[in-house]
Amino acid sequence: MSETISVLQVDDDPAFVELAAEFLEREDDRLRVRTARSAGEGLAALDAEPVDCIVSDFEMPETNGLELLDAVREEHPELPFVLFTGKGSEEVASEAIRRGATDYLQKQSGTEQYALLANRVRNAVETYRSARHAAEEERISTVVREANRVLVRAGSCADIEARICELISRADPYQFAWIGRLDDETDRIEPSSWAGGGGYLDDITVTADETDTGLGPAGTALREQRFAATQDVKSDSEFTPWREAALEYGFRSVAGIPLTYDSERHGVLVVYADRPRAFDETEAQLLTELGDDIAHALHAQRVRTDLERTTVRLEGLFENSPDMINLHDGDGTIVDANPMLCEKLGYSVGELVGTKIWEIDDQITPEEARELWSSLAPGERHELQSEFRRCDGSTFPVEVHLRRLRDEGDDRFLVTSHDVSDQRERQQQLEARSTAIESATDGMAILDEDEGYTFVNQAHADVYGYDSPEAFYGENWRMCYGRAEAERFEREVMPILAADGEWIGKATGRRRSGETFMQEISLTQLDDGAIICVVRDISEREAHRKRLEQLQRRTQALMTTQSVEETAAVAVDVADDVLGAELSGFHESSEDGRRLTLVAQTDGHGSTFESSHAYERDSDDPVDSVVWEAFDRGTPYYVDDCAEHERLAGNTPAGSVIICPIADHGVFVVSAAEPNAFDETDHTLADILASTFTAALQRVDRESLLRERERELTRQNERLAEFANVVSHDLRNPLSVLEGSLELAEETGDPEHFERSRQALSRMEQLIDDVLALARQGGDVDELDAVEVETIAEACWRNVATGEASLRVERGGSIRASESRFKQLVENLFRNSVEHSDRPVTVTVGVLDGGRGFYVEDDGDGIPPAERERVFESGYSNASGGTGFGLAIVQRIVAAHGWEIAIEESDAGGARFEVTGVEPVE
Repeated sequence: MSETISVLQVDDDPAFVELAAEFLEREDDRLRVRTARSAGEGLAALDAEPVDCIVSDFEMPETNGLELLDAVREEHPELPFVLFTGKGSEEVASEAIRRGATDYLQKQSGTEQYALLANRVRNAVETYRSARHAAEEERISTVVREANRVLVRAGSCADIEARICELISRADPYQFAWIGRLDDETDRIEPSSWAGGGGYLDDITVTADETDTGLGPAGTALREQRFAATQDVKSDSEFTPWREAALEYGFRSVAGIPLTYDSERHGVLVVYADRPRAFDETEAQLLTELGDDIAHALHAQRVRTDLERTTVRLEGLFENSPDMINLHDGDGTIVDANPMLCEKLGYSVGELVGTKIWEIDDQITPEEARELWSSLAPGERHELQSEFRRCDGSTFPVEVHLRRLRDEGDDRFLVTSHDVSDQRERQQQLEARSTAIESATDGMAILDEDEGYTFVNQAHADVYGYDSPEAFYGENWRMCYGRAEAERFEREVMPILAADGEWIGKATGRRRSGETFMQEISLTQLDDGAIICVVRDISEREAHRKRLEQLQRRTQALMTTQSVEETAAVAVDVADDVLGAELSGFHESSEDGRRLTLVAQTDGHGSTFESSHAYERDSDDPVDSVVWEAFDRGTPYYVDDCAEHERLAGNTPAGSVIICPIADHGVFVVSAAEPNAFDETDHTLADILASTFTAALQRVDRESLLRERERELTRQNERLAEFANVVSHDLRNPLSVLEGSLELAEETGDPEHFERSRQALSRMEQLIDDVLALARQGGDVDELDAVEVETIAEACWRNVATGEASLRVERGGSIRASESRFKQLVENLFRNSVEHSDRPVTVTVGVLDGGRGFYVEDDGDGIPPAERERVFESGYSNASGGTGFGLAIVQRIVAAHGWEIAIEESDAGGARFEVTGVEPVE
């Protein structure tokens, strides 16, 4: 830091303050110390002349150092302030720092304290100046950036000057700005534009000569063509002619900046600030650059104005030309542009004028442009291909014709450009089509009117097994077909092509090796007789189609199967025949979902795997885990090579496998002994087969359910027939007795006839109750309960009229049954034993060994073997008064539970009814 540092020291001790000032200046010759003996005197000194730092005592009359600090901070919030006191304390120091003191220093004895104070002052000022310098640089840079935007947008020289002055006058610390030009006759600088300053210019005279009115910043800048400044209006002697007026308006420093471009003078810019020393080295440099930019803009604007006169002469051609035209100077600056150029680029004329030519020409650099221009003599032309850039950043190709002109001593270049986008696009389209044809996967060829090849792409050569298209040139299309197919073409295809201009169909091509293949071919005949041929090898597609047709034919059998086993057998056979999956099998899921059991398999599967092969969910076998994983995931699982599979390697004889989950039914394992036996087509066919298999199993389930419903309907119809038989037969006899007895009772009045009528009615009531009970026994049992046989038997015995008969329970136990229907079964068996014996019987009930059945037996007359098959028929009875429905009801209840019943002879010679298939309760 080499600048002078102005210090104001405030202390009420005159001897100390003078001594301190002397020692400070001795410590650093850059320090210039002014003194004040009170806070009021210090504030007055600060108002009179700015300082770089204040050093103040704390205890002073009237106003102490902290109060002085507060007063200074109101006007100078950043000015360095050092509290230098002999009676301070930590509290004072803390308060000083809080209020904004820059530093705090305790007075000491000896002269060493002045060296410390000088160092503190230097550090504070350096920090202050650095911060202010950065802020000032940013401020003036902002002004310059905004000014450049103004220069770009302004539409005239007057507009440029007015807007620049307005911008500067609003930028702190500037208060006033004006631009003036030299009047050669009077040597006075006459203002042309200004902003701020009130009537200041009315009160002054500024010249560019070396008189007193020409020695200020404006005259010096214009005369010497350099930046000139008055840093302090109050003290600068060269500013004497204007000092009084300037101070009246609050101006403390002034700068003049020459406006010159390429030796052409455009005047001077004069800027006024409200503080002294406002124009440091950095500010001067930036303002000088701003002056250059203003001069350049004024020059460009004037050039545009001058060229308008020339433009009038060429306006007709220039304005209406279908080509893009611009005129630029020897520096590359566009001075005019026609409407077509503006339209193509998306700019206005004003936006293009002043723009450098390389800002719109995307293919040329400034160096290349200047080299080209210097190589042209006046009147010489040059043609080149380039690209122009639009305002949105996009580009388009142009053909440029450049001509060097000479107009009134200045270099001018006339640029006429033509948009060649359409030609370039057509060329690119042709190239793209050529590339597309060359890289197409379909074979493409062109034959001339004599049917010889004139163009063949590589794909065409590949289709027919040739290494290069060169093999076709000099040959005709017959080389690609056998004799019979070529004759068919000549006989059937070529006449249609000649008549319609096109033909599309299938043919049998012949490769170089002699192998034939199916192809799809498209022929188009052009007006000149040439033929465009497009060929596609569809042999794989045809093979796939045939396999698909084979699959469809074979899977039709799946639509007529009657059981899961039959359906699965068809599916595995189809997998073997169509897919070559000789190790295929279908495994059905168990009801508890824990086991996949083999249901159907190919012969190869049967000879390779164990006959009882099954997959267990909880098995540690890795093969089982893979199968169950596919089943649970519900999507096919493909393994090309089992030997490379993490879990299957070494654990299965299969080489490749497709595991297809079949909905809720199980898994269809399609496998072969060889690895990589299945390609993508096989995967697709396997998926189709699995889907068809799934649909077939669902159909089997539906049809099985339908058949069961039909059987149930048949059983219901049979029960209805039983009702009809009972109503028409069994009820007829008691009804006849009732009618006859009532008739005799009416005639004779004999009570015996009324008694017979009551018996007939009782008989009819019993028949009706039994028929209803029988009807209610249809259908399966939905819910089973744990029932105690002994308890049920004893309860039922109490519900039946048993007379002198007796009950004995040999062995009790619990079974699972419908309690209500089980009671009906037991009661009917008890009733059968009691009613079919002429003497009191003993009825015995017990549970079979193992608990999977029970029996009811008596010591009555028994049932002859010849009648045991008929006793369960409805209406069959050999007991007087019996309805014949009791055992029919028993049989239906047994069937509803899924049990079986058999009649045997008891040890006592009576009847024994034994029911098996019962689920015991542990």
